[in-house]
Amino acid sequence: MTVKIVVSDIPAFEERHYDLLRREVPTVTVATPSNEDLATELADAEVFFGYHEPQVFREATKLKWIQTSSAGLDAILIPEVVERNLLVSNASAVHAAAVVEQAWALTTAISRDMSTYFRQQIEHVWEWGRLYDLDGATAGIIGLGGIGRRYAKIAEAFGMRVIAVDAHQPGQPEWVSELWSIDRLDDLLAESDVVLVACPYTAETHHLINADRLAAMKADAILINIARGSIVDEPALAKTLQEGHLMGAGIDVCEEEPLPAESPLWDVPRLIITPHVAGHTSKRKQRLMEFFIKNLRRYLRGEAVENLVDQRKGYPIPTAN
Repeated sequence: MTVKIVVSDIPAFEERHYDLLRREVPTVTVATPSNEDLATELADAEVFFGYHEPQVFREATKLKWIQTSSAGLDAILIPEVVERNLLVSNASAVHAAAVVEQAWALTTAISRDMSTYFRQQIEHVWEWGRLYDLDGATAGIIGLGGIGRRYAKIAEAFGMRVIAVDAHQPGQPEWVSELWSIDRLDDLLAESDVVLVACPYTAETHHLINADRLAAMKADAILINIARGSIVDEPALAKTLQEGHLMGAGIDVCEEEPLPAESPLWDVPRLIITPHVAGHTSKRKQRLMEFFIKNLRRYLRGEAVENLVDQRKGYPIPTAN
């Protein structure tokens, strides 16, 4: 029996990506409906690949597997979806390299005061800004999954000491000096010169970085968030920066996206904002499709799919690799 797959993603795949899927796995039927026809096509589909608001899955009674094109799953795993006991897998491994590049761009932009120089270039001003040494500093990573581990490896190459906390203790890479349980988060914040937020967003991590924890960080520390906006208390972060605590912060994610033009975050000093672009590259669509094809073959053979999500927790449980 032919397996029907429905693909829907923003930004949309191109015809060449669908051609690759059909060529590499010719035994499946692939539907690429418009938003208006999506619910109809899902009615008899076994597999969904892409990303969409979860309400569309409620009537998809034959659905067995959702492979998302995103890493975050907080918007998809509503109770009605979780209760159906579907297979759900995410695409965190696909995005890790690009997300870490963005995280490091934000880190070095703040440590070398690039926002000041960009402004001064427009104003034709030649002055030194506030510069910071990463060599010999401590990088603290919250969440040692694929993104956290890759960031840690680069930090170590920069001459930094790396410490991390993780809820699941996924094994300690040689380039990480200390790996602690999540209950030592406050210790990590107190010791770190750069803090990377790379944990999943769940009910437990909502506003994990709050006013008290921001105050506990070093006065000249750097905070980077490439995970989810709601992990950091944004009003508390704005107040902290406005009061002169922290060297700076870089965020690629916000609690409300797109960030409204009237949001006070735009004008917060020493805050660099990018519009949730960390996972987007020129090769994103190709890599996603190649990953899906690999996972689809595993599914069709009856094997466990990669990045299988623990739906009660809201993310794949990391492994020591």
